[in-house]
Amino acid sequence: MRISMVILLIIKNILGILTLFSPNCVTPPMECPNDNITFWLYTRENSNNPVELKAMKPESLKTAPWVKGAPIKILIHGYTGHQNFSPNTEIRPAYLECCNYNIITVDYNKIALEPCYIEAARNTELVGMCTAQLIDEMVTNHGFRLTDIHIIGFSLGGQTAGFIANYLKAGKLPRISALDPALPLFATMDNRKKIDSGDADFVDVLHTNALSKGKLETCGHADFFANGGYTQPGCMQTENQTKSGCDHARAPMYFAESIITKTGFYATKCFSFIAYLLGWCDLISLNEQVLYGEYGLRNLSLVYVSIKDVVSNRQGRIQNATVLSGFAATTSNFGINSGLCPFQIFGYITQRKKPQSVRDLLKTGSCIPAPYRCPHPKMQYYLYTRTTQEKGELLNTLDNDSLTRSRFNTKHPTKVVVHGFGGGRNLSPSTDMRNAYFARGNYNIIIVDYGSLVKEPCLSQIEWAPRFAATCITQLVEYLQYHPKKAVPPEKIHTIGYSVGAHILGLVANHLSEGKLGRITGLDPTIFFYMGNNRSRDLDYTDAHFVDILHTGAGILGQWGPNGHADFYVNGGSSQPGCAHDTIFQTLSCDHTKVTPYFIESITSPVGFWAGPCPNLFSYLIGWCEPKDTEYVLMGEHVTHKARGVYYVTTNANPPYARGFPGKNRKLRSISPYS
Repeated sequence: MRISMVILLIIKNILGILTLFSPNCVTPPMECPNDNITFWLYTRENSNNPVELKAMKPESLKTAPWVKGAPIKILIHGYTGHQNFSPNTEIRPAYLECCNYNIITVDYNKIALEPCYIEAARNTELVGMCTAQLIDEMVTNHGFRLTDIHIIGFSLGGQTAGFIANYLKAGKLPRISALDPALPLFATMDNRKKIDSGDADFVDVLHTNALSKGKLETCGHADFFANGGYTQPGCMQTENQTKSGCDHARAPMYFAESIITKTGFYATKCFSFIAYLLGWCDLISLNEQVLYGEYGLRNLSLVYVSIKDVVSNRQGRIQNATVLSGFAATTSNFGINSGLCPFQIFGYITQRKKPQSVRDLLKTGSCIPAPYRCPHPKMQYYLYTRTTQEKGELLNTLDNDSLTRSRFNTKHPTKVVVHGFGGGRNLSPSTDMRNAYFARGNYNIIIVDYGSLVKEPCLSQIEWAPRFAATCITQLVEYLQYHPKKAVPPEKIHTIGYSVGAHILGLVANHLSEGKLGRITGLDPTIFFYMGNNRSRDLDYTDAHFVDILHTGAGILGQWGPNGHADFYVNGGSSQPGCAHDTIFQTLSCDHTKVTPYFIESITSPVGFWAGPCPNLFSYLIGWCEPKDTEYVLMGEHVTHKARGVYYVTTNANPPYARGFPGKNRKLRSISPYS
């Protein structure tokens, strides 16, 4: 399914949520116990006659028909759900068919009714607080063991599980299973407002409708992306259910089957979703597999997983699954901060023989020759000016005369451009960018050419090469800073990095002994492998006096952010008009690379890319952001360095992409000749 279709589904589903508002939509006071939230105990003996549990009525807990010593499973439904609705109708019977369990169903239907999604999402914190109160009472005063408790939440219930962890006093939960945790209103950087790996000793997350009703981001110690994570085989639009609704509802079905299946859902380790698309997982993982579901291992330690081909038998149950997994943060060979740009790897592979073994895949002999120090012969800096724009001048950072003899002019603005994986000085965007600058005026354009360090099949270099490149680029910056005749302080240098090149510039900031870069422009900084919380290893707002970032493949091949002083989300940030292709990989690649023509056009555009402030994607999609004319800022080359926060901008599908000033006063504001 094309990513553009996925984005349309996001809009359709969110708008569907908000088309109706009712006076019955309420957010009760944050008080527990709460009449709107009830808890029901099911066992094999009373599967049709559940007993209500009340935290503040100890007698209800003492007289309930508990199965002594049996594990406790707490099931939490989602939007519009109730005790006899998904996930209860799939998972509860599966547990009771299998073994003796104490099943507690949380029912908060009264405060999760249609069309009150906004209130239902807000109420998840209250549900979490009251559920935590029940657990605390059970553990503290009734002899139950916290280690026997397992929380399973579907959709909003998955997010509710995170709030339980926030309010629980009895200790840390041993396990949470979040089934396609809800996306709308939970796109936040605050981990206390969403499910995350800190909420339990082990958090496993299943994604079946990512980017629509469910989240795409990795949330747990192990994240499983069923059939790619966003669309499920056999799901289609019906009179009673949307396509995305069917995809979403598969999550509890898959988990329920994992309880009783004799076959199992197995996952094969792999370092990224892109490797899954390219079919490299078996080569990299040596067929190391883990089991998904009820009986999955608890020591997966931040594994990124994707269920691949789910096959149904004639009874409709899931009988087999091949699964992809990848390291998310704690690996050494394929670390999260590696410099891999998947689109460019794919470009090479289509023209080269596919690796046949791990040894072929990790071959490094021809990649970076010794000695491993800066300057390095494979790390080159080419200066282009208006008079030398057809043939760059090679700069030698060990020779002051190299810069002195060159056409470098300290009176002209200096731009340092760093390409992505597989790029080079004579490849886009380097060539198009310098042509655009010279069409506008006089500049010193320095293209950093490190293509030999980041090319296929040199994949063992993907974690090390960007750090090495950053060390050498730091040497270049300091060469300019301390040059005896043509010195330029870092504060007057504008650096521009595409994909992994953006993160390399962030690393440069860490190495500078004195001064700080004036500006870093990040063009869709790659998400592979920069998804961690260690901001010292990727681009962020502390790396320069001004950091502006353009997002076009956010959350897919690019980071979601925000990371800079000003983050610009183009067309929502993750689906670009004109990028619908025959395969999803081509579409995702187009979204990621579309950032460069946007920025390049911004250099010379007579109308400009005007962006308005908006707090999040949700508000942007439903039209809640209506900036004042004075709040719009230009995106791209001519952005004001006073810009702060998150901005959204809409483009045309074809060149010229810029639409001009969208405010009520259509008179174009002036654009300075230099940034």
